[in-house]
Amino acid sequence: MNNSEMRILVIEDDETMRSGIETVLRKSGYTIESAADGNTGSRLYRETQPELVITDLKLPGKSGMDLLQEFKASNPDVPVILISAYGTIDIAVNALKLGARDFIAKPFTIDELRTKVEHVLEGTVRSDAEGKNVFHEMVGTTPVMQELFGKIRDVARVDSPVLITGESGSGKELAARAIHRESHRSSEKFLAVNCGALTETLLESELFGHEKGAFTGAVQQHNGVFEQADHGTIFLDEVGEISPRMQVKLLRVLQNHTFHRVGGGEEIQVDIRVIAATNQDLKEGIRQDNFREDLYYRLNVVPLYIPPLRNRTDDIPALVRRITQEKSSLLGRQLPEWTESAVEKLQNYAWPGNIRELENFLERLLVFNRTDRITARDIYLDDLQDRDTLPDGSLPEVLESTEYKMILNALKKAGGVKQQAARLLGINTSTLYYKMEKYGIQDEASS
Repeated sequence: MNNSEMRILVIEDDETMRSGIETVLRKSGYTIESAADGNTGSRLYRETQPELVITDLKLPGKSGMDLLQEFKASNPDVPVILISAYGTIDIAVNALKLGARDFIAKPFTIDELRTKVEHVLEGTVRSDAEGKNVFHEMVGTTPVMQELFGKIRDVARVDSPVLITGESGSGKELAARAIHRESHRSSEKFLAVNCGALTETLLESELFGHEKGAFTGAVQQHNGVFEQADHGTIFLDEVGEISPRMQVKLLRVLQNHTFHRVGGGEEIQVDIRVIAATNQDLKEGIRQDNFREDLYYRLNVVPLYIPPLRNRTDDIPALVRRITQEKSSLLGRQLPEWTESAVEKLQNYAWPGNIRELENFLERLLVFNRTDRITARDIYLDDLQDRDTLPDGSLPEVLESTEYKMILNALKKAGGVKQQAARLLGINTSTLYYKMEKYGIQDEASS
């Protein structure tokens, strides 16, 4: 990663010191954001998601220690360097215990500052290159996303099947890839199959392979993804679209870790981690006899729910920054600056298509808007509808969104008491428990 791609946030109330640090680091090619107090620094961190934070300990508003704990709670991997005129061994040790990457006592030399910054950022780049920082594509500073990141780390330690649920475009495949990259299988293949995009015949051949002559056009043997990804991970997207016959074959692989190629008699054994995903309600599919109950429980050993973007709008500033960086580079254009009002306008939209819709919108905006500063006036209402208008998207998605919000509101009004919340919603308690499980609503979500 080039220095120009490294964003450093400097938080220092002394104007002379702050200006000096900015000058030194800009000359080294870094992109700098700065703040004169802790509260502004906290806001800029959320908006810019820097690769490094340099903060004074003593600040107006939030202190450097407060910011350190806040930033590390939001993203445990973010490196923080603390600086202070009151440098003592005790302060330095305490800062390091709380997660600071380094400590500089004032006064310090330009070379000392530059050396420490280079050392910290080189470590960050190595971590990315080794694939350890697997969440760099999954942007999320909100508590619900930080909790999800923690669950992914826990799930990655075992080989149990995972079922990821969530709306279309919410990032289910990114979560699956993160699990793979955190696991002991990370050096092996990760292969993804969209089960809803293939006919039953093509899906069977794609998953299990076929022998030469197994059907018209099978001019040679083909190894399916289960065979290709042996010792690795398979991601089955839209698993709810699989036909009943294919559900039986998939169940056999999950139970016995064996299968046959189409047209073949040889039993092939594999060591595979299976991660499945769906935007459907598979329990409803079971009730309608469209999905096997035994397969559901085989897939749903570890459930993960990806929240829709409208329920974590505080992540939008960081997402806008990362997506804009990626798209600007691909389009060969200068990285534009975003005004606060423009970002707020994006936060006031419901995003029924989730992150995928946000990515498409930002790419379209960057193609047609070549200015170096994007304001609220550049975001046309023809493209985005305000939240108080009728939402876009499919009827099931809109209804699920409304139901989710009503359940949260009822739980809040009822102080977390399920029976009371169910009465407010006009449903029985067992239905409420089912819907809470469906949407991944935890008891603490109502507090």
